[in-house]
Amino acid sequence: MKMSFGLELNQTQKMILTTELKQSLEVLQMNRFELEKLINEEINENPTIEATKKDEIDWEKYIKDMSENTYKISKSLYEVQDEDSEHNPENFIKEKINMYDYLEGQLRLLKISGHVFKGACYIIRTLDKDGYFKEPLESASINAEISLKDMKKSLQAVQSLEPSGIGSRSIEECLIIQLRENEKHDEILESIIKNDLGLIGNKKYKELCKKYSITEDTLRRYIGEIRSLEPRPARALDNEDSKYVFPDVVVEKSNAGFFVRSNDDSLPKLTINNFYQSMIKNKEAGEAKEYIKDKLQKSLLLIKNIEQRKNTILKVAQEIVDSQHEFFEKGKGSIKPMILKDIAERTGYHESTISRTVNGKYMLTPYGLFEFRYFFGSGLMDDSGEMISNLNVKDKIKALTDKENKKKPLSDQKICDLLNKEGINISRRTVAKYREELQIPSSSSRKEI
Repeated sequence: MKMSFGLELNQTQKMILTTELKQSLEVLQMNRFELEKLINEEINENPTIEATKKDEIDWEKYIKDMSENTYKISKSLYEVQDEDSEHNPENFIKEKINMYDYLEGQLRLLKISGHVFKGACYIIRTLDKDGYFKEPLESASINAEISLKDMKKSLQAVQSLEPSGIGSRSIEECLIIQLRENEKHDEILESIIKNDLGLIGNKKYKELCKKYSITEDTLRRYIGEIRSLEPRPARALDNEDSKYVFPDVVVEKSNAGFFVRSNDDSLPKLTINNFYQSMIKNKEAGEAKEYIKDKLQKSLLLIKNIEQRKNTILKVAQEIVDSQHEFFEKGKGSIKPMILKDIAERTGYHESTISRTVNGKYMLTPYGLFEFRYFFGSGLMDDSGEMISNLNVKDKIKALTDKENKKKPLSDQKICDLLNKEGINISRRTVAKYREELQIPSSSSRKEI
């Protein structure tokens, strides 16, 4: 085999993402909170960029208006309120407190020894997010450096706190604690909870009735009592900050139809700091000039990409509204099948751009708040040849299961037959798929006694 060495030129096509394009794509894909985080980080790191809130108050104008106001302001608003007064505004401020501090606060009111208190604090601090204590008592007593006897008393102390069931070691113990605190002492019910929750979950009602020699009415009452209990006792103490969805656009109606406006009032307005602009022109700036140039370029790029993101979202949102005109006129039942390609063709953007634009973006409509992606989906054909959105089909499946006889729930085949009678051509397999996507259990799991 003969080997040769030499230079050879090959022409190939390769796509290279520049820094500018990469940031543009990243900014477009960000949701509102991610964008706010990026802006805040840039403000903190880049001295050439300035941010002003759109809702900032002109205090000079405000004070002037106040002084010229002819309305009398009630003196009572400025009077010092008593701390215990029910009208004291400070009484309406709720202090956030976590689960562990809340439970320890209750613990301090109990008359228990120092060792038991120490063990109870250890248990509280090792509860999981649902309020369960999963560590073996032997191990806990060693870690807390108290005797096993005191640790058992510590567990009893924790389990006496509110909410009921806190500090339980299993779901069975949690439910039984709640039953007893509700003064419901029923040996059969407790035995079902201890040993046969699985049979209830699997709808083995006849087996339970036979095992405990009880009627279906009695079992129905027992199941109702079990369902009234809280399997996650710490749920009531879950005070994590709610994650609010902020609409990116608002859909409003006018005489000409529906139009979309941007909802970016909460975002700060970004501008370039005049001081650093003037330094670029200063010949004596020296080495600092290159640093300032770099930061200015980053600022300008971010401002440009945010503006481009806004315009793209507006354009895509308006096309969605125009394409789903019947939805905005009549409501959810009139939504049409639509895919990303449809909007891409109407806007001239690539499908990947549409995908990034609709990701995590929300619009406020006359019918509520919807994610952009809600309006996209395939469909089924009815007898008239018209396409029906799979969202409408799912709504029909949910409506059928909601109205069904719970003692004889509809099978997937029965739902399929009912939809076919309405002119919707759908298979049993598709019904099962949509039912699972709606998180509706199978007919055997939905069956009640």
